[in-house]
Amino acid sequence: MDATTVSEIQAIAEAARAQEDGARKLAERAERLLTLITKQAAQSPETADLKRADGRLTEAGVAAVNAAFEAGATVTEVSKQFGIHVSAASNRRTIWLAHKANSPKA
Repeated sequence: MDATTVSEIQAIAEAARAQEDGARKLAERAERLLTLITKQAAQSPETADLKRADGRLTEAGVAAVNAAFEAGATVTEVSKQFGIHVSAASNRRTIWLAHKANSPKA
């Protein structure tokens, strides 16, 4: 077998691995979002209002955003889902990470 054929077969194998990784990542993202949606659907009506009249998150809103980050949602996903600016979602994630790092491990 010549070097060109071997090189082509290696390229095909690498492309297949990349597609496999991409499909796995998409499946994991979909599962995280399904988990988040399921948790939100199970919330009681009193926690449905996640934002105050001034646009800031309520305590329930902060808890929901934290749950979204815990489920693996990205800053952009949280921003879109909760109708907040990306910078606000990023700030909330920074606070969530700091709290998570300072929390005692179970």
